[in-house]
Amino acid sequence: MNRPPDPTTLLDELVERWELALDDPIHAGIGPWPATRGGADPVLLRLSDPSGRFTEEVRSLIHWDGRGTVRLIDHDPRGATLLERAVPGTPLLEERDEDAALRLAADLLERLWIPDPGGIDSVEDEVGRWAGTMARRNRAEAFPIEEALIDESCRLLRELAPTQREQILLHGDLHLGNALAAEREPWLAIDPKPLIGEREFDVTALIRGKQEELIADVAAGRERVQRRFDLLSERLGCDRERLKGWSFAIMVDYALWCFEIDDPELGHQQVVTAHMLQALRT
Repeated sequence: MNRPPDPTTLLDELVERWELALDDPIHAGIGPWPATRGGADPVLLRLSDPSGRFTEEVRSLIHWDGRGTVRLIDHDPRGATLLERAVPGTPLLEERDEDAALRLAADLLERLWIPDPGGIDSVEDEVGRWAGTMARRNRAEAFPIEEALIDESCRLLRELAPTQREQILLHGDLHLGNALAAEREPWLAIDPKPLIGEREFDVTALIRGKQEELIADVAAGRERVQRRFDLLSERLGCDRERLKGWSFAIMVDYALWCFEIDDPELGHQQVVTAHMLQALRT
């Protein structure tokens, strides 16, 4: 049986093959690694689990071809990608005017929404797995989330998934921290979690951001979420009922995941945010 290569050995091999000079990893020991290639070009080297979503991420980056995203320069099927590095790389999250930031992110999303290139998992299959396991997972964690929220989330996932209006390539995780200032284009998206589905699913990440700030003042947070919802649904032509449903249901699943990885503080933040999303005015 073939064994996966040792990460250190693979890293050394790729540095030599791609003529890289590595800087310190962004996350100690696991990367990604900012680097220069050939002594000049700023790049980013990432190592991923090749048995996960790696192949789909590569396929998506190839089809986007740098239009709204960082370019894929090269890749190795063992889980490595060599990417264009966004310089200066300031995240859109740091823009003080949230409305302006959301409009810029919406512009990026519209560029990324291209026809299904094939070979990418669907939203319907993905959320079907969530809906089929959420009740059991919540029970296994001793019910950190009230069962009514779990039940409503599952109901919405089962209702929304088979009735989607379009099947396009989605980024899958375009929050304001995943849009970086660059030189080739003003803003470039990073870290896609690609799926095929409808736009409303993709917009949800922009509505639920900065949860710690949202829950610091729940009344103000509720109105802030409503403003995001109104701005983005109008700007991107979203069905408001579907956008609300997706936003709430996804948030509940993410909250459950936080309890599963032993981060109850974040899990509780996301439960409070889920209640805000459930109360959105359509």
